[in-house]
Amino acid sequence: MLPNRVVALFAALLLPVLSFAQNGKITGRLADGKNNPISYATVVLMKADSSVLDGATSADNGSFEIDAPAPGSYLLKVSAIGAAPRFIGDINISPETPGKDVGVITLSFTTQNLDEVQIVSEKSVMEMYVDKKVFNVDKNITTAGGSATDVLSNVPSVSVDVDGSVSLRGKGNVTILIDGKPATLLGSDVNTALQSLPAASIDNIEVITNPGAKYDAQGVTGIINIVTKRDKKFGFNGSVNAGAGTRDKYNGGLNLNAKNTRWNVFLNSNFRNNRNYNRNSNGRDNFNSALYYRGADTGTRTFTGWFNSLGAEYIINKNNTLTLTQNVNYMRWGNKGVSYFGTYADSLNQPLALRQRFSESRGGPLSFATNLDYKHKFRKEKQEITSSINYANSAMKHRQQYNTYDAFDPADGNYHTNLYENTPGEGGNSSLNAQADFTTPFALKNGKLDAGWKTQLFWFRSANRPTITNRLTGVESFNPVLYNDYYYRQQNHAAYASFADQQGKFSYMAGLRLEYTGYDGNVRRGDTTQPYVYYTNNFLNLFPSVFLSYKLPKDQSVYLNFSRRINRPSFWNLMPFVDLSNPQDTSMGNPNLKPEFIYNAELNYNRMFKKGHNFMTSAYYQYTSGMIERYRRFYSDGTSFSQPQNLATGLTYGLELIGRMQLLPIWDATVNFNLFRNEVRGTNIAPELNNSGTAWFTKANTNIRLPKGFSLQLNGNYESPKVLAQGKLQEVYWVDIALRKNFFNNKATLVLNVSDVFDTRKYSTDFLYDTYLQTSYRDRETRIGNISFTYRFGKSDSGTGPAKPTESKRPKTREKKEEKPVEKDRNNLRGDESEGGGSGGPGK
Repeated sequence: MLPNRVVALFAALLLPVLSFAQNGKITGRLADGKNNPISYATVVLMKADSSVLDGATSADNGSFEIDAPAPGSYLLKVSAIGAAPRFIGDINISPETPGKDVGVITLSFTTQNLDEVQIVSEKSVMEMYVDKKVFNVDKNITTAGGSATDVLSNVPSVSVDVDGSVSLRGKGNVTILIDGKPATLLGSDVNTALQSLPAASIDNIEVITNPGAKYDAQGVTGIINIVTKRDKKFGFNGSVNAGAGTRDKYNGGLNLNAKNTRWNVFLNSNFRNNRNYNRNSNGRDNFNSALYYRGADTGTRTFTGWFNSLGAEYIINKNNTLTLTQNVNYMRWGNKGVSYFGTYADSLNQPLALRQRFSESRGGPLSFATNLDYKHKFRKEKQEITSSINYANSAMKHRQQYNTYDAFDPADGNYHTNLYENTPGEGGNSSLNAQADFTTPFALKNGKLDAGWKTQLFWFRSANRPTITNRLTGVESFNPVLYNDYYYRQQNHAAYASFADQQGKFSYMAGLRLEYTGYDGNVRRGDTTQPYVYYTNNFLNLFPSVFLSYKLPKDQSVYLNFSRRINRPSFWNLMPFVDLSNPQDTSMGNPNLKPEFIYNAELNYNRMFKKGHNFMTSAYYQYTSGMIERYRRFYSDGTSFSQPQNLATGLTYGLELIGRMQLLPIWDATVNFNLFRNEVRGTNIAPELNNSGTAWFTKANTNIRLPKGFSLQLNGNYESPKVLAQGKLQEVYWVDIALRKNFFNNKATLVLNVSDVFDTRKYSTDFLYDTYLQTSYRDRETRIGNISFTYRFGKSDSGTGPAKPTESKRPKTREKKEEKPVEKDRNNLRGDESEGGGSGGPGK
């Protein structure tokens, strides 16, 4: 249950909204020229001055219903993909006539209105823009009841491996944002936290492959912004969802929103408890020896996450808006299993040495974050300033326990050594982010200047108290092998400026970002009596970016862009914590890592066709200096040790194709194909660290709308073998399927889905070093069945709010100033103004 003070606060915030009376309804029906109903079209309610009040989408029979907030005169804007927008004016609501039926509204469909960058309807899974792609989570029903990791696995251009690590166009170290803010709220282990974050709490995923100067320069391949849900419809609205999956998987959530002309108050609370199995095996062969090594482990992992967001937006006046948001997240992770490690000889059937280990770990963070946003619009048109400050803190306790049986004697079949290792520890991280952004028309007729500043401060601490006990003698002692005491802090300060303009069909934007980064820390290992080892480093760098576009005839466009980026090593890569979960293959961070610098270039071509078809292709090139890769050393006793290192250079170049097809009025499909080549040059670490190879992956999503409120969705993924610094990751493929049924005039939805239907999503990796070949096979539970139910109440439509209205098609009698197409083209070069942005805006 929610704490009493939270309930009281939410009730107090709701009070001014609930007192807001609802006075009437506006109804009607949408049809085409042949009187066929038009479903899923957008109907926007506006005041006489064209300011937006509310919106809805039409039902399967074309009908719609919108509540009028008060007596007065209103205007309706009706739009659908491929149709010319229509405006219905002089709709008068009064206490004497509280209801108004506008009758049948006929839309004319044409192919001449596809001049927007958005080329799919708001009901599609994927929306594509020049500067980013937006993946609508509610429309991907195969991940209903799943996690953020499951959602990301189906996003075009994005891949997720067996450990939950996210890569973009085949490269890792992607910057993950939550509502445009750094993901520090998820704790120190973002990959694991994403497996706890419920998919039901996410509105959409934004993928930005080559951000401009306004965005942080951090990240190898771009930015993934996870936008959480926040309803913006007038009145009191909400939804409740619950679901269950095979093998003890449960999820539920509550989303509430109340809005009037001054306040928008929201509460989102989502819970997820997940339990799955893991089965791994590995082997190592020495070409110059008869000895070989085998290992296997099996276990169960648990992920529990409870994510809560409470906030209020206050519209002070038409020029000033203030938003306060409080987040509280609780996460717990666990792992329990058994491992076997053995040394064998070709001529013997019995192992020469055998070890058995029982392991158990548990822990997780409790996180808090407070965010304050302010927006001011100046009297000058399109001149505004936005600012925000965010503080997040996570505290975590964790414990690892190992019970190891060793010294196996084949003669009597017994182990003669039993060691128990216990490693309790605690740590945490906190961050402070502050920024301000200013936008104004500048100089030339269509010119626009953006400038801003940002400061980020980050602190991290981790320490443990390990002990080891000989179970045969009962003696407990301090364990220096697992001991770590580590502190780390980082500060980033940035300032940027960018200028955009358009001349005819040609648009451009140029920007420059200056960033100062400093970090320092200390570490003590081996013994509490040892002195701390201190390290520090700082950088001052410039990050230029250039974006060019040219509009060709017949709905075609070409875009060329370039940017310089940086990837600072994460504290997990820096932290010298020894991971002994697999004694045959241990690992540790490297506090001496330096940032890697990345040079990105892209050439994009976009073509829109009749009936909503779209084709986008991108050729990209990326050069990396000081590339961070994990380097593995092999030893004669059959063990190995890995640690991240700065290699000399890395090179990636490739071609990406994305196509969206409206095959039939009830059937659409989105296909993504990515072909790339990786080249790794690491002779500065070891002579043999030169590797290269070509790989590709493809994703396909198709949706079929069936009669009586049913819809069917199918996702397919294939990833070819991929070259690594010291080996190769083998191919992997899987298929997901889902069926959805809408009830009660689209207020309720039931989803049945199965991920990895054929249970084929298994990961195999081969590492080759000198005379050693190491193979690894990893099988985690991926074939999962889910059932999810969602009910929407209040002014709920089909679960999707109205699209942001465009201004160019308004009737002349109501226009104050015609908006030029040139503005649309210029805005295409600016990620901060594209539609599809989240509640916090794109990351900066």
